[in-house]
Amino acid sequence: MIKRTISSTLILVIISLAIYFFGVGGCVWLIFLAGLLTQWEFYKLLRKIGQRPLIATGILCGTLLMFGSFYVDGPTSAMSSCAELLCLSMIIVVVQALLSHSIETSKDCIMSTIVGILVPFLCCFPISLYHEMSYHHLSNSRYICTLFWMILVTKCCDIGGMFIGKRFGKRKLAINFSPKKTVEGLWGGVLFSNCIGIISLFFCRRWLPDKLGFGKAIILSTFLAIFSLVGDLVESVVKRLANEKDSGFILPGIGGIFDLTDSLLFSIPLGVLYLKYFIL
Repeated sequence: MIKRTISSTLILVIISLAIYFFGVGGCVWLIFLAGLLTQWEFYKLLRKIGQRPLIATGILCGTLLMFGSFYVDGPTSAMSSCAELLCLSMIIVVVQALLSHSIETSKDCIMSTIVGILVPFLCCFPISLYHEMSYHHLSNSRYICTLFWMILVTKCCDIGGMFIGKRFGKRKLAINFSPKKTVEGLWGGVLFSNCIGIISLFFCRRWLPDKLGFGKAIILSTFLAIFSLVGDLVESVVKRLANEKDSGFILPGIGGIFDLTDSLLFSIPLGVLYLKYFIL
């Protein structure tokens, strides 16, 4: 617990310093770094399962995807560039795999590499949110606060689920690959996320989108909490297949970067879509 607290504090310090000195650029570059490290750890786990991802090619394609989502103008062209680069990445992976491996090996290379490229593709959504909010004439500070409001709400589901699950958990949620998770823990996490979402919205109202009222905040908090569990379960399946407890060792007490970002991979893109179509 002490190591986890120290690692969490260090992460918060690094994030705060990056945003203080570099603003939106620092925030986006942190997303770049987290996305690529998550992708790299994911590929390592796939290797332990017996897959053969083209790691260098996959990470290069992931880098191009995230750069394309930021260094373009306009919200539409941001995601359009990502879709185009994703298609190009898939073509590159298929051609390289077919030219350098047998047919049977190529199948594993192609599938595992493309699945890994989806990690930075999902990271493009919080980056594209910057363009979306700029298009609606919302300040950089509102973008940063909105993004971290969603991250806070998502992570609070983990905290609430852990405490409620330990105290009241009886019915197993996914016993085959995550035996510690319970139905009671899930609903406890959702409730805690909603409470934190409403409280933080009350105190940070002027730094968040004007149309993010309490009703929409509850809906968004619920979606973020539920889909944080989806990401967590996906990582649990991969780690169980690889016979690993953690995705890495870069963060003492936490594990790897994938262990930190798993709950965000599906929840944040969903949150960005909700903001885009119902709030902004």
